[in-house]
Amino acid sequence: MNHRLAHRRAATPTASHAATPAAAHAAGPSLVAAGGPAFLVTALLGRVPSSMIQLGLLMVVTSSGLGIGLGGLTVAAVGVGTALGAPLVGRAVDRWGPLPVVVAATAVQVTALLCLLAVTAPGSPTAAVLLCAAVVGAANPQVGSIARSRWSHLARRGAGPDLVHRALGYEVAADEVGFVVGPVAAGLLVALLGPLPALWVLAAVAVAGQGAFAAQLWTDRATWPRRTAATRRPRGERAAGERLPLVRLVAPALACLAVGAAFGATQTGLTAVHAQRGTPELTGLVYACTGIGSAVASLVLARATPRAGLAARVAAGGAVLLLGAAGLATAPGPGTAAVSALVVGVGAGLLLVSGYTRGEQVAPAHAVASTMTLLATALVLGLSAAAALAGALAGDVVGGDPARAFWPVAAAGVLAVGAGLGLRGTTARR
Repeated sequence: MNHRLAHRRAATPTASHAATPAAAHAAGPSLVAAGGPAFLVTALLGRVPSSMIQLGLLMVVTSSGLGIGLGGLTVAAVGVGTALGAPLVGRAVDRWGPLPVVVAATAVQVTALLCLLAVTAPGSPTAAVLLCAAVVGAANPQVGSIARSRWSHLARRGAGPDLVHRALGYEVAADEVGFVVGPVAAGLLVALLGPLPALWVLAAVAVAGQGAFAAQLWTDRATWPRRTAATRRPRGERAAGERLPLVRLVAPALACLAVGAAFGATQTGLTAVHAQRGTPELTGLVYACTGIGSAVASLVLARATPRAGLAARVAAGGAVLLLGAAGLATAPGPGTAAVSALVVGVGAGLLLVSGYTRGEQVAPAHAVASTMTLLATALVLGLSAAAALAGALAGDVVGGDPARAFWPVAAAGVLAVGAGLGLRGTTARR
């Protein structure tokens, strides 16, 4: 579907984003005017804890004398828990609204973090550490997905068809800011305070950041739609338009999977490369360029008038990933590697904004949060799988070839191009 046809459908009364003809051609309200400054600030603060937890727990477990092996398994357990818990969190938000879900998830997550205090001493059972880490991941309140669903609800109530396009670009940038700042902050906490005090601070950050977001949800609770006993139908009686359109979500989910794979392999590959070169301190700085590239690309895409359809943008994002993968695999020094990582980030930004946009377009009004958490789950699964595969490909960083760790980035580019081709055969609206 070309952009003009999509625009005309968005302006019709039957589209999910009902709008007047004048609003269809107007830029619509700014994000601050539509969402409110308090929402923008607290949604940004609320996603900081999740960006700190993985690296923070890796360093806590390793610094506690439990070994780097268990530290890596701990990170994997957080990822698996997140992948399993995110769809449940999304469904709960769609059914009961975000406020009770965020409060309950934060309480469970903080409890699991504090339980880690008791099981990170030398000689502690490995299973206990991994179980607590998995619960921490599963209880992630998915602040980013909830924020995206709110923009969709605002647009569907007449805030303007352009609102979601701009908002999703901003949300991707906000995610990347968190995942650039969060790991750095977590590393500093453990380095300066030690593992156990840092764990206390991680728990406090979760309470403060996610608590601030929950407080904003409380003030805004009346505007969130939720399904009640009066509006829910038995499973067998649901109309076709009420079901989650899984077939139409395959292509955007593959785009998000490709982004996760690119990030996971890039992080592992850069770690292997700099370990071989004896410059491990450069790993975080070079990898941060992927977040910078993604944030810049998503903000530019959000402000620009889309001239190409989503399918073309997804395919272009895949091509950019291929270019970045080639640069990373042949980078002779940190400067070139940083530029290549920046290119990978630009491709990721194109894919994320386009993938989330298509997911929002096809999501039923009652299942926007479920759709967003499904796409976020695809990203987490791609990251975890590619990180493990890249580590296996790199082999021994002393005698092996760490450049092979970047092969999954190229595979992610091919997957994203395929997702773009798949989008060409799907329609944007129900």
